Amino acid sequence: MAGDLIPPPSPAGRPSGDAEAERERAREREEARRRQGGLWSRSSESETGAGAVVEDLEQATAPEPAAPRADSPYRSRFGLALGALVGIGIATLALGAAVYVGTGGNGAPDGWSSWRPASDDGVDAAQEIADHVAAKYRLANGDQIVGVQGGPLEVLDIPLEVALRTAPQGGDIDFIDGNGLMYTLNGLGPKGTVSGGTPSSERGLLLRREALELALYTFRYVEDVDLVVALLPPRKMTAKEEKQVSAALAMGDTAGAKRLEPPTPALFYRPGDLEPQLEIPLHATIPAATPRPETIPPSETRRIQALTASNLFSASFTQGQDQRAFLVLDRLPE
Repeated sequence: MAGDLIPPPSPAGRPSGDAEAERERAREREEARRRQGGLWSRSSESETGAGAVVEDLEQATAPEPAAPRADSPYRSRFGLALGALVGIGIATLALGAAVYVGTGGNGAPDGWSSWRPASDDGVDAAQEIADHVAAKYRLANGDQIVGVQGGPLEVLDIPLEVALRTAPQGGDIDFIDGNGLMYTLNGLGPKGTVSGGTPSSERGLLLRREALELALYTFRYVEDVDLVVALLPPRKMTAKEEKQVSAALAMGDTAGAKRLEPPTPALFYRPGDLEPQLEIPLHATIPAATPRPETIPPSETRRIQALTASNLFSASFTQGQDQRAFLVLDRLPE
């Protein structure tokens, strides 16, 4: 029965019809490939597929030629900023040079004061300073306190040398050399006393403020000045003092009469005495608004006392045995 289930072989040992048909179709496909260019020729699909992928990879991996460098949109701004910085640097250097050129020997910058003398001659500049300062100092009724004369350190065209006593008692005598200017604050009363108003310590303090302002302007704007002397008005004599002086003169005691007269106060400065004040604007030391004797603020009172007390002397004139004339400055008792 099993043998009945096995089909008989094909005649002549040939394969069945299905196998033969399959071989025929294989020959037809082989023939079609030969006609199209052989077994290994690429079809149009392969050319647009795998071949295209290789070409794309080569193009992707090949280095692209460097594109021309385009200017940054910020390049012009950077150039402007750099130019501005350079300009600022040049301007700063120029300003520094201008300040250096515009400073005096004391180092004070231009703009130290709103006014300055027009003359660069020492004597003429001193009188300009005297006229400018004197007009600002007045009594309560508006009258000018003193007239101020500025000029060389001399009396009746005779040059003066300065002899300074360093202490009221037990001090030394210093002869001080230098180019000096002298201001005389004349109140137009006897011996230069102030003819109007009422004597007071406030008025004396205001006169010291005036002398200080004269010295500051001089050291700031007049070249080659080593010394400034400001002769202040002496106080008026009392009735008793006037009688004593008259009696001494009647006896021919001129020297004794001179000693009885009130001393002439004087402020004496050298540039180093006021160096800090010459390095700051004038109004920081001497406010632009000049007070009257009765209206000096306490802050100004303290400042004036601090800047004048150690430079206040009693002044007198004498002639040496060699005929030289001296301005003698005696320190006042504290």
